[in-house]
Amino acid sequence: MKVYIDKFGITKSNEEVIKYTLINENLQVEILNYGGIIRKILAPNRYGKMENVVIGMNTITDYEERSASFGAIIGRVAGRISKGEFVLNDKIYQLSINSNGVNSIHGGLKGFGKKVWKSKEIIGDDYVGVELSLFSPDLDEGYPGNVNITVMYILIKNQLSIEYSGTSDTPTFLNLTNHTYFNLSGDLKKTILKHQLKLNASKFNTVDENTLPVEIKNVVGTPFDFRSFKRIEKAINSDDDQIKITNGGIDHGFIIDKKIDKKIGELKDSETGRKLEVFDDQNIVVVYTGNNLMKVGKILDGKVCKKHHGICLETQNYTDIFRFAKDKIKIIDENNPYKQKTIFKFSVENK
Repeated sequence: MKVYIDKFGITKSNEEVIKYTLINENLQVEILNYGGIIRKILAPNRYGKMENVVIGMNTITDYEERSASFGAIIGRVAGRISKGEFVLNDKIYQLSINSNGVNSIHGGLKGFGKKVWKSKEIIGDDYVGVELSLFSPDLDEGYPGNVNITVMYILIKNQLSIEYSGTSDTPTFLNLTNHTYFNLSGDLKKTILKHQLKLNASKFNTVDENTLPVEIKNVVGTPFDFRSFKRIEKAINSDDDQIKITNGGIDHGFIIDKKIDKKIGELKDSETGRKLEVFDDQNIVVVYTGNNLMKVGKILDGKVCKKHHGICLETQNYTDIFRFAKDKIKIIDENNPYKQKTIFKFSVENK
């Protein structure tokens, strides 16, 4: 097990960006202190060949100017908030508007994924990792409360865990996630259309033209039924209006059926044998199939990003929760800290 620390570049605001490379006998992971970005994950195929299985960018300038939140920590609130406002304790909070000119998305104009975090390496008996910390002042992007966030990336055996914690001096709301785009083909050789997805979800939320949640529906009889493994292209190639409304793909929240082992779902690529299992304790997973990635341009190793080049499995609470799912709100204050843990577990299946 090793941790390598290198300089990655300087932001436009003259802040130094550091790259941490975590290595053990199973995986190799690159993490930036800019946005807490997972830049690379090298995982073996069924023949032991190590290849990158996430979308990343070449330079810090690329991340600042062209990234589709690749690999970033999303906060203070993941997903969209209609009209960029919510009411807490009878007070209206107006947030930054950065989605279709009317809504707020992923924490605002400069959310957690666009900030430089304090960072340090972690080394244990059987694991290595990175600890990131960030202070978000009261009314940062419009959100109330002085908030302190800590995120720990831990590499142990064949899994990468993300442990989030947060405190606030006044009542506020947090809904964090990680926005990594997975592609198990290896070194981004192909799109994710032939990947197979399985979700522990019997319900999903439909969306409107702004990708805001509308209603909760049963997945039975819809392209969104992933209760058993199904190729992603089978859903995307359907004529369902919900596929069309999100530019020919999936960008929907799936409500997780509660299970003891907290497994959210699985993703696998039959050609390489790679499989990813996702575990978390949150209410939903937003599945996004990279429906607009053709706008990004060049990504790692000179490749050009394509539509459906990656898939996000964003474990989080409900999108637009103050309007759509008020009963699921968990207020954070001095006596009620924020806690969340996500595990990405990699393995290989033989033919």
